[in-house]
Amino acid sequence: LTIIILTNTDGSAGELTNKEHKTLGASVLKNELYCYHCDTMVEGDKCINLGLGNKSALIKKCHGDELLCMVKRYSYTTSTENSTSVLRMWSLKRNCTSTCEAGCIIIGERTKIYACTTCCSTSACNYGKGISNMLVINNNILLLTIIFPILIFR
Repeated sequence: LTIIILTNTDGSAGELTNKEHKTLGASVLKNELYCYHCDTMVEGDKCINLGLGNKSALIKKCHGDELLCMVKRYSYTTSTENSTSVLRMWSLKRNCTSTCEAGCIIIGERTKIYACTTCCSTSACNYGKGISNMLVINNNILLLTIIFPILIFR
């Protein structure tokens, strides 16, 4: 017969405490991630096309809990009754981050703003243009939802 007795010796009457405990392994974990770090508002075309100039000058070491690289791209389209313009990039930013949610958010009616984010976790992986695959999938789904009923109800 084994009896286990649990006691609370910190005087908190069974309440949870806000203390955080890190193991030795977690405490000594070093962040060895490097990401491209630039903004088109500052570096201009060098940030869009990493093949221009010295791209190694744009690589920076990530610190602390920044364990992801990110590309955030802001683009827009304008629409009239008859047409929609091509997608035009307004701004692009590359950096280290601690949190990242990949995908696109689209806001607006006649003028649509696209805020697209891509995330990755290996050094210098944030070299893309920041266009998420979600945008392509959404356009394909839209096309299918238009064509499918036409084919079925013929």
